[in-house]
Amino acid sequence: MATMRFCADIRDLVKIREFVVRASHAFAVDDRIIPDLELVADELCSNVITHGYNGQGGWIEITVQPVDQGVQLKIRDWGRSFDPASVPLPNIEAPLEERTLGGLGLFLVQKLMDEVKFETSGGDGNVITVIKRSQAEEEG
Repeated sequence: MATMRFCADIRDLVKIREFVVRASHAFAVDDRIIPDLELVADELCSNVITHGYNGQGGWIEITVQPVDQGVQLKIRDWGRSFDPASVPLPNIEAPLEERTLGGLGLFLVQKLMDEVKFETSGGDGNVITVIKRSQAEEEG
């Protein structure tokens, strides 16, 4: 297991992605799933920075851990609590000119990951846990 804490600042997204990639390589994660992990970490941390902390700063703690046939990312913050059910599903079938801006991030995370779990514990912050399994298992 590898854990690191980052400033909740858009400028730290590069460091966050690099950490996820380094830790994934250290745990011999299937190279084919690492780009999905990077994208999901970037999206979830961007949401924490923008919505959880309102761009005012704070901390984001990320843990990368191997699990059976894949990897788990756990993203913890101490920002405003978040209810994923409050985010409406995007209408991806609507013509572009009729779509609202935003709202695709969580949809994308749920499509890319095999498991997604949101936890809020009041003053103890939010924890988002995602698991991505190896593509070899999916193909087999």
